[in-house]
Amino acid sequence: MSSAAGGNGQSFRGGALIPILFFITPLFTAAAPRLAPFFLPIVAFALIVVALRRGLPWRELVQPNAAMAALIAVGLYAALSAIWAEAPESALSKAALLIAATLVVFAASAAIAVLDKDQVRRASLAFIAGALCAAGFVMTELLTDGALTRFAMNNIPAFKPDRAKHVAIHHGRVTKINLSEFNQHVAMLAFQLWPGLLALRVLEPRRRILLTILFLVALAVPIAFSEHDSSQLGLVAALLIFPLARIKPRAVISGLAIAWCLGFVLVIPLDFLAFKAELHQAKWLPMSARARIIIWEYTAERALENPFLGIGADSTPAVKAKAVAAPEKPKGFVFRRTTGQHAHNLFLQSWYELGLFGTILAAIAGAAAALRLLLLPREAQAYGAAAFTLFAVIATFAWGMWQVWLVCAIGLLPLYLLMPAALLSGSRYGEVAPASR
Repeated sequence: MSSAAGGNGQSFRGGALIPILFFITPLFTAAAPRLAPFFLPIVAFALIVVALRRGLPWRELVQPNAAMAALIAVGLYAALSAIWAEAPESALSKAALLIAATLVVFAASAAIAVLDKDQVRRASLAFIAGALCAAGFVMTELLTDGALTRFAMNNIPAFKPDRAKHVAIHHGRVTKINLSEFNQHVAMLAFQLWPGLLALRVLEPRRRILLTILFLVALAVPIAFSEHDSSQLGLVAALLIFPLARIKPRAVISGLAIAWCLGFVLVIPLDFLAFKAELHQAKWLPMSARARIIIWEYTAERALENPFLGIGADSTPAVKAKAVAAPEKPKGFVFRRTTGQHAHNLFLQSWYELGLFGTILAAIAGAAAALRLLLLPREAQAYGAAAFTLFAVIATFAWGMWQVWLVCAIGLLPLYLLMPAALLSGSRYGEVAPASR
């Protein structure tokens, strides 16, 4: 760091550290999504240290609010579920992950509010550059069947796959990688889209329009070219929400909070309805979607067996492994009738693993987080609404809610958004941070 702290710490600017981190984090996490748990604490710690050196009292880093309290409550309930969980160690570890990520993200968000204006601008521009480089990497991998990843797998022992999932191995060498192997990379890129578009607002209007178009195209093309349907659906939904939120931000954001809660109310009936309509055998649906419908219907049945407490946080794999009989695969089914390793749906997984009580807490937490978008400067609220929409769609169709890389990727998203939002807020930094005064 090039700057030194003054007598009261107010002159400390953090040098180039924050901009560097906001360049390499989007790039490295898109290139290797499982690095997100490594970068989240580093970025957060750097922001917190800079804020403390600038004189922010440490108590203001963790001032409670509804969203923080609700997320911690979900984590505490997940820890409590270890009492009856099939995999108590997993329940405790994932509870600790959620609580730690919540505290770290809210503290770092509060720290952004007191950064120097020039620091914020340079970090925002660095993020744009990092996201563009990430888009270039992902697009290259999609066009070359993962040439760079195959090189790493074949020449670096740490990257060598231990099983042939999504890859073809011939004589010990990876010869081909399915495009679906890059779904996580594409999702990381999708999470960077709306913060990057918001960051472009720090540029002069004459340059902003052209660069905004180029940035949108650069990130949207690899998302569209990929095989990750969830990111594609999320992008479409976010593009629909964005103009509405520009016109009526408060109404749209309130609607998103309500829609989040309705997701928990409707998920089980809709899963049964989709199965009854035989959508799992609809040839016009992608095979992955048909498999999801089978998983959802079976998981919904199991969720009703433990409706109040659930089976315990992150216990789906353990319960599945404990089954004595092999799962059946009726004629015409593309997937066996099983829960899979997870539900591929945050709303349904909450019901199955956390039951009614945990689901209520998760609904409150998500709604409270959505409503905190109203604390952003008005110009930034539509970008936040679009980012929340994209996250909610991906959470509806992809991965498990406790996957470590995904939890940390979602934790990075508000930090990405709050950095340019702090610049847009002018002198009202305190109105931007979740731990605002």
